[in-house]
Amino acid sequence: MVKKMNRKIVVKFLGVAIFAFMLLAGSTSAYIPANNPSTAVAIVDSYNSPNGGALAHTDPAFALFSFTLLPWANVTTGNLTQFQIVVLMVDSFNGEVNLDETQRSQLVQWVSNGGKLIIYDSELPSINYTWLSYPFTTLNPGAQGAPGTAVFKEENTLGSTNPANPNYVNVTDMAANTDAVGDSNVVVVLDPHWCGDLLVINELQSQNWTKMYALYGSGLFLYNGLDIDYMGEGTPPGTTGTGAIAKLFLLELLQPWGPVDYNLPCGSPLLEEENPAVGGVVINPALMQPVAMTLVIALIAACFVVLATLNRKNGSRAIQ
Repeated sequence: MVKKMNRKIVVKFLGVAIFAFMLLAGSTSAYIPANNPSTAVAIVDSYNSPNGGALAHTDPAFALFSFTLLPWANVTTGNLTQFQIVVLMVDSFNGEVNLDETQRSQLVQWVSNGGKLIIYDSELPSINYTWLSYPFTTLNPGAQGAPGTAVFKEENTLGSTNPANPNYVNVTDMAANTDAVGDSNVVVVLDPHWCGDLLVINELQSQNWTKMYALYGSGLFLYNGLDIDYMGEGTPPGTTGTGAIAKLFLLELLQPWGPVDYNLPCGSPLLEEENPAVGGVVINPALMQPVAMTLVIALIAACFVVLATLNRKNGSRAIQ
C-alpha cells in the first residue's frame, strides 16, 4: 500500500512539472517581429487605397519588415505559408472582399495556425466581414474630409496616451488635423471576441470602435477603419497628424502575437456582458520565460526529493 501511495505522489509531481513545461513551450512559440528581422509581410494587393493615400512602408522605421505585393488571386494556403503577416488593402465597392469562399477559409485557417491578419478599408462602403471567425460589419461615412474625435480606451502596445511611452500616439491631434477619424469606418455589428482599441466619433456622429483586435488560435486579427488618404508610402511614423496614422500602422506590424496575449489585455471586449472572460493579463514575455524555466526545474527537483525521502522511510520501516 505504501509503495502504491508513493507512486501516486510522484506521478502527481511529475504531472505538474510536465504541465509547467508545456506552458513554457507555448510561451516561446509566439512571434515577435522586433526579434525577427525581415519579417515577411504580404500586402494584398496594393499599398494604395482606391480612395487615396497609401500604407507607409519605405521609411527606415519599417526596415524590420520585408514587403511583398500579393494579388488577390494568389491568396492561397501555399502562398500564405511564406508570410508571417498579411495586410488586406480592401478595394471593393460592392461590399465584398475580393476572395472566394475557399480563399477566405484558407486565410482564416492561416491566422489560426499562427499568422497575423491586418485589415484596412479606407473610405469604402460597408464591407461584409461575416466570413471571418468573428464576424462584423461597419458604418462608413465615405469621403467627407472631416475632422473627428478619438480616444484610446486602453494602454497597450498598439498605442498609448503616455508621452513617455514609446508607443505614444496623439490621436486627439490626428483627429483634429487630418480626416483619418472624421471619415473613419466604425464597427456596428459586434462579436464579443473582438476587443476595442480606439473609440471615435466620425462625421456621421457615430461613436464606436474604428480599431480593434482579436486573438484567434495561435494568430491575431487586427482591424483598422481609419481613413488613410493623408498617408503616403514614404510617410515617417510620428506622434501627431499624418505621422500618427503611419505610426499606428507600424505598431500593428510590430505587435507580437501567439498563444500568449502580449500586452493586449482586452480592457473593452465588445458585448462584454456576453463574454466577460475575453482577454488576459499584461505580460512581459522576456521576463516570464526565465521564471517559467526556474519553476519547471524546481518542480522536477522536488519530485526527486520526495521520492528519495519516501524511499528512506520505506527502508527504515523494513529494518524495524
